[in-house]
Amino acid sequence: MPLTDFEAQYPRICQCLRQAKAAGRTGQAYLLIGDDADFLEKFSLAWAQTAACLGKSPDGKACGDCQPCQLFRKQAYPEFFVIRPQSKSRQITVDAMRQFDHDISLAVLPGRLKVGIVVEAECLGDEAQNAFLKTLEEPPPGTMLLLLTVNARRLLPTIKSRCQCMSLLRNRQDYGLALREGLFAILAGLRRQAGAKIGLRAAARISQLFGQLHDEAEKQAEADRDQRWDDIEDAQIKKQLAEEQEARIEAEYVRLRDSLIDAMLAWFLQRFLIASGMAAELLPHPEMLAAAGDLLENPPSPWEAEQDIREVEDFARCVKGYVEERLSLDAMCLSITEKR
Repeated sequence: MPLTDFEAQYPRICQCLRQAKAAGRTGQAYLLIGDDADFLEKFSLAWAQTAACLGKSPDGKACGDCQPCQLFRKQAYPEFFVIRPQSKSRQITVDAMRQFDHDISLAVLPGRLKVGIVVEAECLGDEAQNAFLKTLEEPPPGTMLLLLTVNARRLLPTIKSRCQCMSLLRNRQDYGLALREGLFAILAGLRRQAGAKIGLRAAARISQLFGQLHDEAEKQAEADRDQRWDDIEDAQIKKQLAEEQEARIEAEYVRLRDSLIDAMLAWFLQRFLIASGMAAELLPHPEMLAAAGDLLENPPSPWEAEQDIREVEDFARCVKGYVEERLSLDAMCLSITEKR
């Protein structure tokens, strides 16, 4: 996806980036701040291709024909390094950060740009951020670093001060995954006085969705796996590669699961707005109403809607605290549907 595909949404940012490219004044470190991690990654790839392009377009656009452009299009650009959270902890560790530092310090072909991307940089702990400061301040020659975050408040001021900041906030969360998986239709059945049978049925269906997400995470990790290591014979290296693959699967699963939990909370928050008398046309996510059933005609009381939000928040805290998922789901759904 070229940078020009983002021109309509962010004309000023794209124009400034293209001007920097045309003038040969590409920055060495950028902090991309947004509210959609997937969108930030797509934008960073588009800017990386533009910055790495060997064409001499006067407007700074990527030519699409040079070798770097072709390699980016095939997702095979060799001087491209990405680090992202791994394992259920969703943390980027100090050791992983040091390995990333080492990778981007390696020599490349003359005239070829090295690109290092830190996905979900808010998952860097303070120690890992401090370990990255020197590289961020003085990257190796011919290197561009891109830090992506949906929560810039968790980054140290020393990190932010060393980057050119770009705001790619859209002020609207995309709940496409929840819509695709039918989550809102399930949540529409969770009502006060509905009873334990309804609650447990909803919990089972949401648990099934989580299982599908785990399968999706496995497929994604397999697609991203470096097949050049398949013929390795060293048992210790094989074990390490297997552990790293499992960590990638778990990290991707937690990311997908958390996006569904965010959608659950958004549903109940919007339900509270309806219970408080907000008109349908003023709701922040009217697309959810297709699965709302008779919610507009028979909303819960504001007090009930507020209590339900708290149940979902408790569920989110339990899951992030490694309480067993299905147990937490059952408890949440039963609490909401309990007959009193």
